[in-house]
Amino acid sequence: MTTALSTEEAVARLIDEAAVRDTIRRFADAAVHGDYDAFRAVWAEDARWVIGGTDGQPFERRAEGVEQIVALYRTLREERDYFIQFVMPGAVDIDGDTATTRSMCHEAARGPGENYYRNNGVWTDTFRRTENGWVFTNRTYEYLWLDFSPFTGDISWPGKDSE
Repeated sequence: MTTALSTEEAVARLIDEAAVRDTIRRFADAAVHGDYDAFRAVWAEDARWVIGGTDGQPFERRAEGVEQIVALYRTLREERDYFIQFVMPGAVDIDGDTATTRSMCHEAARGPGENYYRNNGVWTDTFRRTENGWVFTNRTYEYLWLDFSPFTGDISWPGKDSE
């Protein structure tokens, strides 16, 4: 049996859900733009980040604590000439000051040199509410599909046509 939420409880839940989704969007925005300060801001000090860390996954990377997480991100991002990430957050489950969600993700990148990749995967996340908003306490990426073939189009960038 489900208990109906009061209007105040329902509004508070919607605000929390929007804030969790905003953390996911801020991660993607920081990752695309190479904004290390914004990237740092979405993590708890004691967070854990795992990429490809489930059985049989390629490119396993792990970092514990915000300093290691930012260092790993810097290494991954700086070798890319081009990087884009599209994320579609799924259902958000909130339990007091913690939350969980899964998000579908598509990434494409070029670099270093003529190395290409595109992938689809799933982020499984846990969050903690802090005085500065919701932050990741654990973020794990599972690859569903990988493609290393060269892109069929030209790499583009803002202002390309004005050169």
